[in-house]
Amino acid sequence: MYRYIQIRISIYQSIMLSNKIDLYSVAGVGLFLMIIFSCSLLIPSAIAQHMMPPTASIGERNIALNFETVPKQIKTDRDFLMKISFVDQNTKQSIYHVTVRMDISKDQKHFLSEFFHSHAGNITVDFRQNAKSSPQQLSYSVGGNMDDLTNAWIADPGNPITVDGKIFSEPGTYRIVLEVTTMDNDKTDLPQPLKYEFNLLVS
Repeated sequence: MYRYIQIRISIYQSIMLSNKIDLYSVAGVGLFLMIIFSCSLLIPSAIAQHMMPPTASIGERNIALNFETVPKQIKTDRDFLMKISFVDQNTKQSIYHVTVRMDISKDQKHFLSEFFHSHAGNITVDFRQNAKSSPQQLSYSVGGNMDDLTNAWIADPGNPITVDGKIFSEPGTYRIVLEVTTMDNDKTDLPQPLKYEFNLLVS
């Protein structure tokens, strides 16, 4: 009888130990999932901004968009820089003499549609969230020089192109559409513009 009781106790202890291990495993998995979920909430919205569209092909070239905002996280009441350039992924060479039509919209409303150009291929636009404008005022002004050949805005030497106005007046997701109409040569339009579309998050 004593030996029988010992066997029963050993079996009971084994079951309890197994259940404890299972509980620890479940708790560990739950903790891991909670950490992953918490980290996902802490990731700034700027990361989503840089999920760029795929490259566009023209001949044997694959043209990739380089896009950056400074600061990375955009707020409705803060000025920021938008930096745009293009590179041939096959040769890793930058693209020069770029003309881009930029369209910015949100919830089917268009807030900006302008052509920008850079001989060096780097387009920088300084968006100034004009505090004097009311949130309902959708008008804006562009600061720079108008290039007669490409009919696009170019920056003054040493300065970015400026856009004054409440373009990003509300938090949410804005749709950015960029269409490259010239590259390599200011005088020749592309037969078919290279189109890039992506979302920009504003908080």
